[in-house]
Amino acid sequence: MIEEHGSLAEKFIKKGFWLYLFSFIIWPIWYIIKIIISGELTVSEVWILYWVISLITLVSAYNDLWLTDSLNFFVPKFITEKRYDKVKSILTYAFIAQMTTGISIALFFFFGSEYIANNYFESQSAIDVLKIFAFFFLGINIFQIMSTFFMVVQNTFYNKIIELLRMLFILFFVVWVFFLDIWNLANYSYAWVFWLYIWIIIAASIFTKKYYNVYLKNEKILWDKTLFKQIFKYALTIFISMQASVILSQMDMQMIIYILGTESAWYYTTYLSIINIPFMLIWPIFALLYPMFSQMHSRWETEKIKIIKSIFQKNFLVLSLSFSILFFVFAKNLAYMFFGERFLPSGDILKYAILFLAFNFLLQMNSSILASIWKVKQRLKIVFIAIVFNFFTNIIFINTIWVSWAALATGMWWILIWILWEYYLWKDYKIIFDYRYLFKNIIVLSSIWTITYFYILPFFEDISRLNTLIFFCLFSILYFLIFAILNKSDFVYLVHEVKKLKKQKN
Repeated sequence: MIEEHGSLAEKFIKKGFWLYLFSFIIWPIWYIIKIIISGELTVSEVWILYWVISLITLVSAYNDLWLTDSLNFFVPKFITEKRYDKVKSILTYAFIAQMTTGISIALFFFFGSEYIANNYFESQSAIDVLKIFAFFFLGINIFQIMSTFFMVVQNTFYNKIIELLRMLFILFFVVWVFFLDIWNLANYSYAWVFWLYIWIIIAASIFTKKYYNVYLKNEKILWDKTLFKQIFKYALTIFISMQASVILSQMDMQMIIYILGTESAWYYTTYLSIINIPFMLIWPIFALLYPMFSQMHSRWETEKIKIIKSIFQKNFLVLSLSFSILFFVFAKNLAYMFFGERFLPSGDILKYAILFLAFNFLLQMNSSILASIWKVKQRLKIVFIAIVFNFFTNIIFINTIWVSWAALATGMWWILIWILWEYYLWKDYKIIFDYRYLFKNIIVLSSIWTITYFYILPFFEDISRLNTLIFFCLFSILYFLIFAILNKSDFVYLVHEVKKLKKQKN
């Protein structure tokens, strides 16, 4: 069920290729959709749309009794043991949990839409959007199970090609609404729902043909209390830590809305859209790493986990620094380029968090390892500390330095979580930083930062959004080309593995 490879490098090359090929296509599509919608709807209408999406995202973190997250840990383990009956059982448990709670919550959104719109959103415009997204909530439950399963069995091609199709269909729907001049809040909301169900049909067909009929069809579902308790215990413990980014980011959003109002929340939303761009490089690979770590841990391959941590920690640290410098210098230009002049304050907010990006890259690695080796209680304790810290600091300071404090607090809890998680992994997964490699990159990137700020940035003043996009893309290509040349020797090993893989195919 999980395709094997001759080496770790081959696995990352073959599976990582699809992850990044499709991710680099999907993310621009997502930003095109945002640009079209933000250009046609009013600020208040866009705010309602994304606030509803934010609320749906927050609630979806709770509604499956957290069994979906257990798939990442148990399915690779059961596949290694050739226990396909247990694989079928955990999928069944997750599906039942998702649909039972999902239907209940969706009905609340649909029939309680008027109450929620008047008392929470304080806008009648939210009623129709809530009713439409009640159906989206039902579909997203199935989406989570299917998407998680494809990543768990490390089939990155199916996971990403189907996601690409879903995003393309949403884009076509949005463009269709735009050119027919029937754009309004409800019609744009339908884009999310309609094509989600198209995705589900395609994904379910692939799952049935590729996996269910081959491995699971003739297996019995185990209604075993011991198995269920084992799975549910893990799920319950991992819940907060697995949903850390969701809970903390949505907490900030809801507190900003409550304390500062909707306009400030929209500035924060656009800031999140910009800072999420660097994560397109790490989210795909970490979605793959978690089930890989679980599979390795079930085979007691501790050294392989340490090797992967060493390689990714070294390279992602420097890569995150390069993004931090680029986005700090061009913060306002990015806000103007994506969302227009009225959202320039989002660029100011970006500067408060972007310099902490490296710590998020590092904590993602530790998070995956802790979950795969079943140290989820430690994760839960640490994330709980971060949530309490974030809550009280936002209450104290959010009125003082505006939404910027929420961004700064985010960077601070990244540091806190990484340090504490590193402490728990220090004994068995201690990694020594390559300080020479890090120092070399800091010196060069700092020099580029200084030159760019004083001599390149002035050329971006008083130009159109299109020209800003063109010039920024050209500069980014040159910037990362210099970065690649600087670290050329570190890519040699990867090139050799690619050549080796080609020879094996021939």
